[in-house]
Amino acid sequence: MKKKFGQNFLINKKIIETIINSLKISKESLIYEVGPGDGSLSKEIIKKNPKKYIAVEIDSSLKKDLTKIFINKKYFVVYNDALKINELKYFKEKTTIVGNLPYNISLKLLVKWIYQFANNPWFETMILMFQKEVGERILSQENSRKYGRISILVSSFFNVEVITNVNKNDFYPVPKVDSMVLKFTPLNRQLINSKNLKKLEHLTNYFFSNRRKILKKKIINLFSKDIIENNHLEYLYSMRPENLKKEIFFDLIKLIK
Repeated sequence: MKKKFGQNFLINKKIIETIINSLKISKESLIYEVGPGDGSLSKEIIKKNPKKYIAVEIDSSLKKDLTKIFINKKYFVVYNDALKINELKYFKEKTTIVGNLPYNISLKLLVKWIYQFANNPWFETMILMFQKEVGERILSQENSRKYGRISILVSSFFNVEVITNVNKNDFYPVPKVDSMVLKFTPLNRQLINSKNLKKLEHLTNYFFSNRRKILKKKIINLFSKDIIENNHLEYLYSMRPENLKKEIFFDLIKLIK
């Protein structure tokens, strides 16, 4: 285990059981695990005998221990950076992503999968562990200080629910913060199309770069006078980014050329 990878291994068997139960693995399941670490989840996944199971692990020093777990040749570990791997090389559809995500890249991975899903929905659910503060940002709604870019990006494609909270003492080494396991389920109808996802990311980054300032100057800089007047955007001038419902962001990106 290498400290630079930000790994904290889950050791609470009850939490492991809760995550495994949430996966609802059958003999037809396709499972993609990010960061198997010491294999605590992997052992239980293999016991369920899914149709396909591939894990990606950046730390090759764990290979010796993981090889003892992945003795079934139809299941295997890819030793690579999850940010760089092309999952479509291994999965095409109806996959479940699961992982105790490294804190330092958790949001980068989530954004990567949002973009993939927008263009090619190869997975049907994600069960992911984040540090609690990040989980709260993902779940946040308008008029909250934690509301921002990531909650808006996620909500354009997924419903999110809490599977369980995880105490920091349920890990080894013990991290400084608690964690949270979230389940991401695709919406029946996406709220934006894939072509507008980049616009949404740009807009949210721009607005939330000064989250406590009112939006008048940014609205005027971003939209022409005609667009502002024709769409009555003046009502946004006195508002702050955190006050805007997600639907307003979805409407605004349609006005960006």
